[in-house]
Amino acid sequence: MYETKKEQLSISGIDISILTIVNVDALYEKLVSKGDEHEDVKDERIPYWADLWPSAVALGEHLVKSNVIKPGVNVHDMGCGLGLPGIVAGMLGADVLFTDYLDEALDFAKQNWELNCKTVARFEKMDWRKPDLAYKADILVASDVAYERRSFEYLPDAFRTLTNPGGKIIVSEPKRLYAQEFFNSLQYQGFQVTKFEYSLRLKNFNHSINVFELIGG
Repeated sequence: MYETKKEQLSISGIDISILTIVNVDALYEKLVSKGDEHEDVKDERIPYWADLWPSAVALGEHLVKSNVIKPGVNVHDMGCGLGLPGIVAGMLGADVLFTDYLDEALDFAKQNWELNCKTVARFEKMDWRKPDLAYKADILVASDVAYERRSFEYLPDAFRTLTNPGGKIIVSEPKRLYAQEFFNSLQYQGFQVTKFEYSLRLKNFNHSINVFELIGG
């Protein structure tokens, strides 16, 4: 069992409870202990999902402030981690699907959903490097998925595959220098790109986050 704590957030006036892991380092040590030849180690399945990241908070704020979420719209929270953006979408009236390639992330996203929402959401295991057409949505949200260069080649296809015609992709990231080239390249791959900037304070630190809205591709 994991030692957990409940964090309280207010996102543009919406109060949200998020269950997080107390000792994330212990999860990393558990991964390393599997040995270099284990599939999880080879694939570098580092437990980033277990922490509450500023990019997720900024994406949640954007969903509220942009008024992009309408009741009944289908939202897919891709690489959901703890599930914060999807939870915000659900509290705004969306029908939400959460996907991640790690069972632990889906379990925590489900617990967090149930802490905040009374409606039913879907939770499916999916690696966005192999996106499933069955999980298309009107709005695809993705918090901090461009954290490794090796992921960049897979993301445009995931964005296209998982979004309904005329749909929108909303991605947040913490202004990593090496990720800027990737986001700049999306316009040359057929996406209409609009960038927003958010400043927030989380865990006694100030953060500046980019949120990109993508259409087409």
